[in-house]
Amino acid sequence: MKRYEKFADDIAELIRSGVLGPGQRVPSVRYASQTYGVSPSTVFQAYYLLERRGLIRARPRSGYFVNTHAPSPFSEPVISSQVNESTKVDVSELVFSVLESIKDPSTVPFGSAFPSPTLFPLQRLSRSLASAAREMDPRMVVTDMSPGNPQLRRQIALRYMVGGLMLPMEELLITNGALEALNLCLQAVTEPGDLVAIEAPAFYASLQVLERLKLKAVEIPVHPRDGIDLGVLAQTLERHPIKACWCMTSFQNPMGATMPEAKKQELVELLKQHQVPLIEDDVYAELYYGQQAPKPAKAFDTEGLVMHCGSFAKSLAPGYRIGWVAAG
Repeated sequence: MKRYEKFADDIAELIRSGVLGPGQRVPSVRYASQTYGVSPSTVFQAYYLLERRGLIRARPRSGYFVNTHAPSPFSEPVISSQVNESTKVDVSELVFSVLESIKDPSTVPFGSAFPSPTLFPLQRLSRSLASAAREMDPRMVVTDMSPGNPQLRRQIALRYMVGGLMLPMEELLITNGALEALNLCLQAVTEPGDLVAIEAPAFYASLQVLERLKLKAVEIPVHPRDGIDLGVLAQTLERHPIKACWCMTSFQNPMGATMPEAKKQELVELLKQHQVPLIEDDVYAELYYGQQAPKPAKAFDTEGLVMHCGSFAKSLAPGYRIGWVAAG
């Protein structure tokens, strides 16, 4: 992150938290430069960036002021700290009804996690598929069995490496989308009737999986700012025989929360104490803002208890159904 971007983020946080209110003047370029130890050009660049974001506006010969229509801080919901009992999952009928309504071309599917198909670079994707088909080794027709295409697994391992996580390609299993990876993880560590700690609210498909596998859910509340409540999770692990924890640590669906790295590490340590595997649903990992993608909880795993599931569905094309799991 460049220096002016960092300074702009600092000012933006003051606006979002209410320290600088609508219509209030922000520090002048000279004052900000002297006080925060940055050059005037850095301050100018930061303020220009904030103007583009709609957070501040310049007034001739008066300086910069917080936009009167700048986003005001939302009141945060009250999160229950109560430890929940296990419940039988029964959601399939409702989910199928919602999914059926999404198919109606006369409606805009706000409940869908996918953009309009017209927004995809279909011609470029088609050319890439055609090129891959022409160059395909004929033996791949019969040899591309589990754990998956070696070239694809190697490239995914390289993507992990770029993010600071060293995973040998031998640990990667290619699946038919991330949901199959998550299914396989649950089947590997649970039996019908077992209890699974799951976020509340949770992605509807995760509830469907629990229902299909005849597992019981123990809900753990999720805060919209920093994710799952570790205090409630700790109490739940003490009270219930939890066999697995299913968690979206980055860009949680539907709350959008991303756990800070320190909290991800704390989550891994907590589950390690109880020898409970973490099924990390990280399908939104590549939709990050900024210079660096957030580290997954898998980065803090030292005992192979974190099963990291990923996919290109949200960043490439959902219909390709390319997923994987690094199971440890």
